[in-house]
Amino acid sequence: MKPIQVTPKNETHVFINTYGASKRGLIKKSHKFITENTTVRRKYKRKPFDKGYYPNWTDTTYKVSKVSNVNTKPMYTVKDERGNLLKGRFYNEDIQPIKTDRYRVEKILNRRKRNGKIEYFIKWLNYPSSYNSWEPAENIKNLY
Repeated sequence: MKPIQVTPKNETHVFINTYGASKRGLIKKSHKFITENTTVRRKYKRKPFDKGYYPNWTDTTYKVSKVSNVNTKPMYTVKDERGNLLKGRFYNEDIQPIKTDRYRVEKILNRRKRNGKIEYFIKWLNYPSSYNSWEPAENIKNLY
C-alpha cells in the first residue's frame, strides 16, 4: 500500500500491519529491571554547557539496595561500598550496571615486600583516601 492511499478509515489496519499491535497504546518502551545487589555506576550531574569529552559515568561503584516498582518506571536506591545509602532515588537512565571488578589507579603511594611477594599501596582514582589499600603486584594490570 502506498502512503498516499492511507485514509482515516484504514489507518488502524495499516498501523496493525506495520507495527504488529492491535492498539496504539500497546507499544511501550520496555524497562530493563536491575535487581538488588547489582553493581552499578552513577551518571555525572551535567550542566547545559559541559564539554562532551568528559566521562559520563563515575568511577565509583555502588550496589542497588532497593528497587521501587510503585510507578510504571522503576526507581532504585543505591549504597556505596561501605554500606552508606546515597540521598535520593535513581531511574534506569541514571545508573549503569557493570560486570567487571577493575578499578583505575590514581597513584602508587608505596611499595613493600611481604612473604616474598611485592605489594603496592594504591590511591584509587575518584575515591577518598580512606579507600587506599595494599594490593599484590599480580592484581595490578596496565590496560593502556
